[in-house]
Amino acid sequence: MAYQLYRNTTLGNSLQESLDELIQSQQITPQLALQVLLQFDKAINSALAQRVRNRVNFRIPVPIPRNE
Repeated sequence: MAYQLYRNTTLGNSLQESLDELIQSQQITPQLALQVLLQFDKAINSALAQRVRNRVNFRIPVPIPRNE
C-alpha cells in the first residue's frame, strides 16, 4: 500500500512507538492501533495532496551519437 510510505517519517515512527507503548500497557487493543495507523496514512496523504504544490522534474541530457 502506497499510503504506508509516510510511516517511516519521524512523525510516523513516533506514532507507532506511542501506539506500541499503549498496547504494552494494555490501554488500547492492537486492532485500535491499526485503525489509528490507517487513519494516519489517509490523513497524511490527503494533507500532502492538498497542501503541497511543489513538484520535482528531472531532465537527463541524452547524448547524440556522432557519425565518424
